[in-house]
Amino acid sequence: MSILQELNESRMYKRLEQITGRDLNDIAERLFEHLLALQIFANIDRGLASKYAGTIMRQQQFDGFRTSQPDLYNLITLILRKDRYSYVIDTEIDNTVSIPELRLRRNLRDLARGDFNNNDYSQMMLMLQRKFTELPGQLLQLRRQISVWDSLPATEHKTIIRRLLMQMRERGMQSDFYYHLSKFVQ
Repeated sequence: MSILQELNESRMYKRLEQITGRDLNDIAERLFEHLLALQIFANIDRGLASKYAGTIMRQQQFDGFRTSQPDLYNLITLILRKDRYSYVIDTEIDNTVSIPELRLRRNLRDLARGDFNNNDYSQMMLMLQRKFTELPGQLLQLRRQISVWDSLPATEHKTIIRRLLMQMRERGMQSDFYYHLSKFVQ
């Protein structure tokens, strides 16, 4: 239960009003960062990734922003239901941003059960990269490195985590993943 309490207390978006004025590409970038962090958790601490995915999959219809759900759930919801939140998010910039929803659900369900296929997850991330056309090069490079996580030396793992933490810090808002991710580089 302590992990759920920590996730709840350290969330990036506790209220929908905190998103006002952001554009869809910004939300897509935050979602991509979170999914990369979840992939790292699945490679390093499967139990943590499983608990987090299990929390999300309890409300797997992604039918609305929920203050009781973690950041990743709300980011997925904002993109899947972007038309519903157009009064908060600027969707005019790029309304083509989308998620391979069935693949995402399958990966989250597998993670919630404690199963993880890094190749399948990496393929999903590549699909997202193609849908999120405004991602910074840093995230694209991190995606490629995380996709071959097991073949990299442990020192490279820490470098990848540090780079993702710097990327997450860029906006000055720390998500519920930030604290747990930072523990892996200490």
